[in-house]
Amino acid sequence: MAEQDWLNGSHSGVPPAYGDMDGRTQPTVRHELRPLTTGEVLDRTFFLYRSNFWLYVGLASIASGVNVLASFGRLAYLHFKAIPVMSPNAVLVGSLFSLVGAILYFAVYSVTHAATVSAVSSIYLGEQTSMGKALDAVKGHWLRYCLIAIWQSWSAGWIFALMIVPVAIMGGLGIKNLGWLVALLIFVAFASLIYGVIAYTRNSLAVPAAVMEDLSVERAMRRSKQLVAGHKGRIFLLLLLLFALYLVAGVLELPFTFLLLHSRSAEHIVGQFISLLVAFLCSSLIGPVASIALCLFYIDERVRKEAFDIEFLMNKTSPGAGATAGDATVELA
Repeated sequence: MAEQDWLNGSHSGVPPAYGDMDGRTQPTVRHELRPLTTGEVLDRTFFLYRSNFWLYVGLASIASGVNVLASFGRLAYLHFKAIPVMSPNAVLVGSLFSLVGAILYFAVYSVTHAATVSAVSSIYLGEQTSMGKALDAVKGHWLRYCLIAIWQSWSAGWIFALMIVPVAIMGGLGIKNLGWLVALLIFVAFASLIYGVIAYTRNSLAVPAAVMEDLSVERAMRRSKQLVAGHKGRIFLLLLLLFALYLVAGVLELPFTFLLLHSRSAEHIVGQFISLLVAFLCSSLIGPVASIALCLFYIDERVRKEAFDIEFLMNKTSPGAGATAGDATVELA
């Protein structure tokens, strides 16, 4: 099928709807709803990303910006307090700023991830949206999305954490005659990552479910398991793609890491600023891919298992659909 065949309603007999988005009048794109292969989902992911680039990067840059601001705060504190970069005090200050930054980033990312899902679902189903509308749609349930993200992370890493904590404690206490136990715990910890990937995959559609169906945390997690059942390999391929993208981003940051290791104090600060800028760009550019793809996988699973395409068309053409009935058209394969 040619790309334009599923990007508009040219075969539906309904002319394109027009609306004002970001101050410009643009046609409302209509996307075909039908069961998709994994390759088609990824193809549509990157098409949606390219065609709405600034919307998705703008949302992702909010969380990335919070992380960068925390790092800037650490550098500014070290500079104005004249604390040597490699001193123990600098390590302590860095750890505190990193902890606060990680918490803030996690919370903001949870909300912007949900906002991106809201934007994707609106665009994909033929509705108008913007950064402001997407954020307004999810800000009232920010705690829900944070709790879902915590649940997802814990499901993926709880065994790893339980194995590594005793290793850290034994290392801190200087216990050296239990090397075999340390080795066993480390082996089990890394082996548990296989289970962690499976667990995260089962829960990966919880945010799209919570956003599009207005579900509570527990119901969204159950919903994700229900939808992913039998198709975990598709989500796993997405995770591999994301791993590859972040691996490339890590390679781009390597030169700046070497610069930081072999630089004087003033050069070290400049190098860190450059490194933070590169990290900000990489995070802002790669982050939306996961949100877009997971939303499309969620919609596709509902089409496959629940005839969501027919349900959506019936809802839009029912007498109670109102003025928005003509704003989104679904082509049935």
